[in-house]
Amino acid sequence: MTAKAPEPRPAPALPAVGPLLHELNGLRVAVLHPLDAEGRVLISHLQRIGSVVTQRWPVPPRLDADFDVVMLAIELDQRQPTTAFVASRSELSPPLIAIVGYENPSMLQLVLESGAVSVIERPLRPFGLLTQLLMARTLWRQRAAALAHIRKLEGRYATVSKLTMAKTLLIAREGLTEQEAHRKIQRLAMAGRTTVEEVAETVIATYP
Repeated sequence: MTAKAPEPRPAPALPAVGPLLHELNGLRVAVLHPLDAEGRVLISHLQRIGSVVTQRWPVPPRLDADFDVVMLAIELDQRQPTTAFVASRSELSPPLIAIVGYENPSMLQLVLESGAVSVIERPLRPFGLLTQLLMARTLWRQRAAALAHIRKLEGRYATVSKLTMAKTLLIAREGLTEQEAHRKIQRLAMAGRTTVEEVAETVIATYP
């Protein structure tokens, strides 16, 4: 009798394109690019697909408004302002798309330091811009979801650690078993209409 081949795992669900395309209408885009001919072409095309564009140059120390996507021209003569701008960003800052004109070690290093989720090469062309915007927003959503999951796990771990420490202290102080210590913390939480984490913190804080 031959062994049955394992069934292939289903591919992870991908976001529907329709809602993403609809989102681009009104997408707030910060264009950190000189207002030259190329910059005007970029702004014009973004506006044509429904984005709300704000242009800044030179690179500002930080953004003074909320945006959904940042498009940043990587220029070596703007290394210091670019580094300061990147340092002002947080884990949940809007996704950044780098615009580069040529490749050399210094340019590539600056692109890597920028934390860009994608790169657009000069000369700029309308073709592919829509894809880059969709990819940037999709990657940002995935990163935000992953960070939220990590924070949730960290919170659970912190609660378990406090509870374990509080039970250990009760066992040492009152000679309880682990189950008795756990039930005592639960009773105190119910009586005080609070959480087991807060009771655990009180036990730890009041331990002599």
